[in-house]
Amino acid sequence: MNPSGAAETYIEEAYEILQNMEQLLLTLERDTANHEIIDSIFRCLHTIKGSGSMFGFDEVSAFTHEIESLFDKIRQGKIPVTKQIIDMTLASRDYIRFLIENPVSDEVTRTHTRELIADFQRLSGQISANPAPDAPVQEIPLAQENPLPAGELKTYRIRFVPNPDLFTRGMNPISLLEELGTLGRMETVIRLDNLPYLEDIDPEKCHVGWDIIISTGADPNALRDVFVFVEGDSKLDIEIIDTEGILEEFTDYKRIGNILYERGDISAEDLRNILSEQIKFGDIAKKSGIVSEEKIESAFTEQRYVRDLRQKRLDQTKTSTIRVKYEKLDHLVNLVGEMVTLQAALAQFASQTKNEEIELISLSEHFERLITELRDNAMEIRMVPIGETFAGFQRLVRDLTADLGKEADLVTRGSETELDKTVIESLKDPLLHILRNSLDHGIETPAERVRQGKPAKGTIILSAEHSGGQVYIRISDDGAGIDPLKIRAKAVEKGVIASDAELSRKEILSLVFLPGFSTAEQATNISGRGVGMDVVKGNIERLRGTVEIESEPGNGTTVLLKIPLTLAIIDGLLLKIGSERFVINLSIIEECVDLTDEIRGNTEGRDIAVVRGEIIPYINLRKLFDIPGELPEIEQMVIVRLDDKKIGLIVDYVIGQYQTVIKNLDKVGANIDEISGATILGDGSIALILDVARIARGVEINKNGSYIDQTVNGGKK
Repeated sequence: MNPSGAAETYIEEAYEILQNMEQLLLTLERDTANHEIIDSIFRCLHTIKGSGSMFGFDEVSAFTHEIESLFDKIRQGKIPVTKQIIDMTLASRDYIRFLIENPVSDEVTRTHTRELIADFQRLSGQISANPAPDAPVQEIPLAQENPLPAGELKTYRIRFVPNPDLFTRGMNPISLLEELGTLGRMETVIRLDNLPYLEDIDPEKCHVGWDIIISTGADPNALRDVFVFVEGDSKLDIEIIDTEGILEEFTDYKRIGNILYERGDISAEDLRNILSEQIKFGDIAKKSGIVSEEKIESAFTEQRYVRDLRQKRLDQTKTSTIRVKYEKLDHLVNLVGEMVTLQAALAQFASQTKNEEIELISLSEHFERLITELRDNAMEIRMVPIGETFAGFQRLVRDLTADLGKEADLVTRGSETELDKTVIESLKDPLLHILRNSLDHGIETPAERVRQGKPAKGTIILSAEHSGGQVYIRISDDGAGIDPLKIRAKAVEKGVIASDAELSRKEILSLVFLPGFSTAEQATNISGRGVGMDVVKGNIERLRGTVEIESEPGNGTTVLLKIPLTLAIIDGLLLKIGSERFVINLSIIEECVDLTDEIRGNTEGRDIAVVRGEIIPYINLRKLFDIPGELPEIEQMVIVRLDDKKIGLIVDYVIGQYQTVIKNLDKVGANIDEISGATILGDGSIALILDVARIARGVEINKNGSYIDQTVNGGKK
């Protein structure tokens, strides 16, 4: 099935609503008496049901109707929220998504749907949980509703006063109101004008009526069809009082007196007399006895309803967004990247012109400002909060702790931190694997935690924060931690390191990133601490990020991911070594200095510089990359900050700031650890983008000024 544009919009919105509903259900599980959350879940279900019917997802609509009915009874306080209800609704949330993704169902799916509907009907008390043994099995048909017409949303005022003899004809007015409610959002106020004194009430007669306000895309004929069998001998007035097309700059609505006059509840003379008093109309009308309290309450309901409706419409207009496919944004960023490259070529050409052609230089500078603004705007469009990704892991933690017989809460921080959507999508699998590890082999069982003096329920903290041009994501648990002695013993056993190898604690913990390395005694179907961590590391490094582990036995583990904000365009510093040119991310650069004899000082030949009294080790990039050519008279040092350390990078010349459009390398170039990508310069040549973190991690300067290999097994970088 190829969905239409409107259906595609419904599907995208349904996915968002289902994600929101999942978070609401998880919150409701912790606060079962929260009526606001219950109402929000009900609205989620109602929206999916109504829109699903409109766009042809009839099975989605029918199935969701039963869950909505259950939550309607919960809203009314007839059914308490239980763990069984939460479990079933969460499972049904997944099933609704399945039905949306598979709109053409087979008999197996239809049978399963009927079974789930029956389960919800039992929960809501619509069918018996223990049918009589000899009773035939009832076929539960899928609920059918009139689809919500896809017209302009209008708000109607309906006055329905049934014939007193309605009951004797076998009609139930409540069922008519329920059917009307399927057409849109509705509020009702009961009319007691004709209600006799208690001793005069005839239980076989209908003594009440209703004033109804309903917002729907249906036309008046569809509303009248609901009352088709009673309209002839009942009072039925239907009038439009508001339409979706009215976007008021003010949210006021008619005064109470005007509403009562329009309804025929007061005369024009009564209206004039009361308005002349300059006091609240409702108070005077009630005291004077001109109109009953029920009629005034009904008018108040209409006034509040329409005012709220207009306010929401105004808010939506002010904060409206446009849904755009990600592929279009990706294409936009690619085009901006090409324009950035073109602007660099223009700037280079302008700089080579003669002085009299100053106008070209001025145009080039103006063009550069516009391109920079366009670039920043395009990148901001692709930036999205990481909170939605974080929220999706709440369900994972809930389900896995139940499967493992453990207790744990997931605490999220920094959900407002923004990242490029491409980066966020690539982070889901690594985060999923790390969280599984934390739950399976990090968090202990409640009994074990109590024995250790810990709370029975563990805690996992998932946080994000900006740090320069990167985002730091931490996954911390208060579980068993990782024993470095156990890792070292396993590494020696596998022949990864020699038995007498001298490794720091950090280097020992980094062994868990080696392929196939695991300290788990027995594999589980969920995870293994270290199993697959090489894949996590590989995925993070493909994002030009890094991953680190900190752990204390008995006190938990923290996995730190350092991720670049974007994979498309960065501000860089262009450098030259011999005939080669390189780019470094500008966000990590502290300063640039000339590597003079004074800065080198008396360092006994070691690669150490002294800048304003601060000792800074440096790496000679010409030496590292073995680049031939004549040395400049004075080399330059670019000082970068990595975490809490400063490192110098020695180059021939610092050319200047450069807007860098990142291009991926081919398979051969992708295997060079020190290079994270490339960019095209204004003259059409290529500059390589340096991965400074890997350069600093891969080599270290010893006391003799030579490089020592920092790979775990002593092999080549």
